[in-house]
Amino acid sequence: MKIFNLISFEFIHFIKNKSKFITYLVFIIACCYSIDNGFNLYNKHKLTIDEINKDQQKEIDNIFKIFDQGYNHPPDQPWIDLSNPYWLLNYVPVYAIKHPSSLLPLGLGQAEQYGFYKKIGNWSSTFDNDMVEEIANPERLVNGNIDFAFLIIFLLPVLLIILTYNIKVLEQEYKFDKLVIVQFGSVYKWVFFRLLFYVILLILTTSIFIFGVSYVSGGIIDNLNATISLVKISCLYILFFSLIFYFILIKSNTVTSSAFKMICVWLIFCVIIPAAVHQFASIKYPVNYMTEFLDVNRKEAYEIFELPVDSLYDRLVEIHPNLHNTKHGLSDEINNTIISNTVSSLINQMNKNVINKIESDCQRKNHLIESTYLFNPVSFIQNKWNYFTNTDFYSYQLYRAQVQQLIDQKLDLLTEECWEEKEVNKVIYLKYLFDFNISF
Repeated sequence: MKIFNLISFEFIHFIKNKSKFITYLVFIIACCYSIDNGFNLYNKHKLTIDEINKDQQKEIDNIFKIFDQGYNHPPDQPWIDLSNPYWLLNYVPVYAIKHPSSLLPLGLGQAEQYGFYKKIGNWSSTFDNDMVEEIANPERLVNGNIDFAFLIIFLLPVLLIILTYNIKVLEQEYKFDKLVIVQFGSVYKWVFFRLLFYVILLILTTSIFIFGVSYVSGGIIDNLNATISLVKISCLYILFFSLIFYFILIKSNTVTSSAFKMICVWLIFCVIIPAAVHQFASIKYPVNYMTEFLDVNRKEAYEIFELPVDSLYDRLVEIHPNLHNTKHGLSDEINNTIISNTVSSLINQMNKNVINKIESDCQRKNHLIESTYLFNPVSFIQNKWNYFTNTDFYSYQLYRAQVQQLIDQKLDLLTEECWEEKEVNKVIYLKYLFDFNISF
């Protein structure tokens, strides 16, 4: 009964304390605003993907129409020969698309830093300009875009400080602490249950937001496990700071000292440690400015085009050994047009060699950061949160792998078809669509 009365008293105190209650309401408003930003981005992704599907279908219908009319070229482009696999494959609208998670509104992660769709061409790569955008979370804050994960990870502990910094120490300053001992018996329990009220309040608040967003977006059905995991890590995060703040309140004697110690804890875990780890990782693995990748796309690519045609022939056969058995491979003469049409495979192979090195550097840097999770819990929570919303580094790494797989598939098919000197038609075009799992 004493515990119930104490929690009831704390609830009344919370409602009547304007500074605490208004701060809590401001946090709620900020959460609503951040989730609205998340839904705007989520809906933008969905709308863009729908537009891509429509454009894709329109492009396919145009090719069908050309074939049905008995032509082998678009009416306004007579130089294009659709009976040649080189040209026909250019009109196969291959897209790599990263569909947004239904939990995206709860954490943008790297969703605004990387592209989420890519049209695959003969000269595409996983580090093209449309794959990477120069923007990060702090820059989004400058523009007024905040995400829910940022509020939970960085601002929720501040809210907890504001709500609890004067528990017990205020009574000590006004000499009410002995009265508390007489009425409740134990100061430790008294502080614990007062703090528990705010812990339950924040856990309920975050859980309602998470389940509410998941219900609206459909994640409660297709991402239930991830939704529950987000609730778990948010509760774990709140309990982590609450436990530290509990001992600070027990050991402090003044409001000023407890507030100062709590703020120091927040600075250490949310600012100093993550910043120090990031700085150390950046020193050990400096930012890759992709100069090697740029060299491949500029200097080395131009050098490839200047090579004699027999050297290009040998290089193509080296990366595609099966070309020996093709019609052109068995011929005694080298067809310059075929070599020219398939030289993009060489550039792709050069890009892959450099990209693998870049990905390897990023992987080592990530492993280094992961090794600090024991004393860097904020980074752990942040990366786990992004993982469950499918917006972390590894989610986009998988997407880049999907892009590269489609590039390889298209160029392998292009090279093989051209070297076989095939004459293609509508039936072959349908086969191409089927090979790339494109609906029509």
